[in-house]
Amino acid sequence: MMERISGTPIRDLASTGQVRVRYVAYVRAADRPGSLTAVAEVISGRGVSIEFFATGDRRGNNVLLTLVFATSHRLQSLIERTLLGLSGVEEVTMVSADSPQVRAAGVVHALAGRRFVPPPDTAVTWSGDTSLDQPLLVEGTLIDVEAVMDAARRDGAVLTSWMLLPP
Repeated sequence: MMERISGTPIRDLASTGQVRVRYVAYVRAADRPGSLTAVAEVISGRGVSIEFFATGDRRGNNVLLTLVFATSHRLQSLIERTLLGLSGVEEVTMVSADSPQVRAAGVVHALAGRRFVPPPDTAVTWSGDTSLDQPLLVEGTLIDVEAVMDAARRDGAVLTSWMLLPP
């Protein structure tokens, strides 16, 4: 089983004992059939599990693919070089998930009538009042938004979700 400490180095205890880091990959690729599959195959084909995969930020004939995965630095470098060599990939930016550059937004739906606010140790902006059955919307670094989602689930939230914002 792998220890997971969001955004910081983790040790894969189940296999090699290598230090792994969570990365966010922003891949600007042609918006055509097969682009998404090719990007996913580069990562999964190297035995790396994709934790998060989304498309968005369409500009002309290309789209931004955003992925989160954990791997060693050596394998991350190989993945980045391979992605850059794919036909239709215009740009690849990889950042450690704990970087302040990685911004996220999230939504929390609490139990009816239950008030939930982000923990005081998270640096997020937020709006909404869950005690009035409004969703709580949060924005901040990925690490802080994930911490809010984790706290909301522990508090019994009925729905939590987050997404990464374009760089």
